[in-house]
Amino acid sequence: MPFPRIGAPGLPLGAQLAVSNALTLQAGETYLPPAGIYQACCGPSTSLQFFDVFAGQWRTLNGENSLAPIQFDTDGTNFRLANLTGCPMGALITNSGSGYTNGVGTAATGLSVTPSAGGSVWTPVVGGAINSTVTVTAGGSLYTFPPNLQFSLPAPGGIQATGFATLTTGAVSSVTVTNQGAGYITAPTITVVNDQRDITGNGAVLTVNATLVNSGGLTALYPTQVIGGGGVGTSGHGTPLTSLPTLTFSPASTTAATVLMNWVCTTYAVTTAGVAIGTSALGIVMNAAEPFTNTRAANVAGSIADVGLTQPRPGFIQFNVSGGAIAAPTLGTNALILDNGFGFQAVPVIQIIPQALPTTWPAATATVGGVTDTSYLMPI
Repeated sequence: MPFPRIGAPGLPLGAQLAVSNALTLQAGETYLPPAGIYQACCGPSTSLQFFDVFAGQWRTLNGENSLAPIQFDTDGTNFRLANLTGCPMGALITNSGSGYTNGVGTAATGLSVTPSAGGSVWTPVVGGAINSTVTVTAGGSLYTFPPNLQFSLPAPGGIQATGFATLTTGAVSSVTVTNQGAGYITAPTITVVNDQRDITGNGAVLTVNATLVNSGGLTALYPTQVIGGGGVGTSGHGTPLTSLPTLTFSPASTTAATVLMNWVCTTYAVTTAGVAIGTSALGIVMNAAEPFTNTRAANVAGSIADVGLTQPRPGFIQFNVSGGAIAAPTLGTNALILDNGFGFQAVPVIQIIPQALPTTWPAATATVGGVTDTSYLMPI
């Protein structure tokens, strides 16, 4: 679908888009479109986000940045375009600590979180994870497909619990909790909603164990969210970084968490030039296993609050090759970042594919950070 020029009378789109539908955002910058209906074609490093009023958080719609156009209807406050490359997106809690006050935020919990760099602002959630035991009070009957389970919401700023049902001969026989949530004051209720293909199933009643777990321990941690747009560094994600920040907790207890980034590959450094690799070499930039090798602490919010916040997209590099070996990228050579990739949660790894089978295999490391990106926004 073409993107016609906008900004004509009757179609204002703010000062940034007064004469064009092209919108350029620096790394760490966001833009809040005025009220209206739009089609967005986000750049490879920009995400369309909506504000979840129930959780008080911005949710990313195109976490993998597939570049496909997306239509949205905004009231001027609930959708934004965000280039958060180079910024922290969340944290994997590896030790939840103890002795804090249950609640959401520093004021309520007495727990402050300070990053080593970037100025990001963090919201801690203490306690309020659900027990993983769900009782099948009544299994119901005549279900042809497992029903959908909707757990009620926690206190504002908490993380909603999730789970799925298993059927045995048309009745719900068990429930698997996939995310224990965070910030609940009392155990949530579960609404059983039939699969849209199921017109006969009925009667299932499910009860979450009334005892909440991890009281006094950190159960979720995320950058503090702000409504609206803004310039670089005006959201809780802080300013773009090129190295992994660490978090300091006060009071410390035994609390520990690994920051999960939203990095792209900006360039590379040669560690082994290689021998007899041919005249060209392609590099595939892939998400490292580092965040996933850390073990998530027990009884904390699951992947929807940490490793699921971005969907990493591989990047591609055309290496500078000279004399059968890769060389550092320099101006005027054939080195080219074909695709920076997206959503790398730690420093990515580079897999090199040379033109010929080398006698010494080349190797390179990725340099990470954020990039400026252009998107297109059209009122419809």
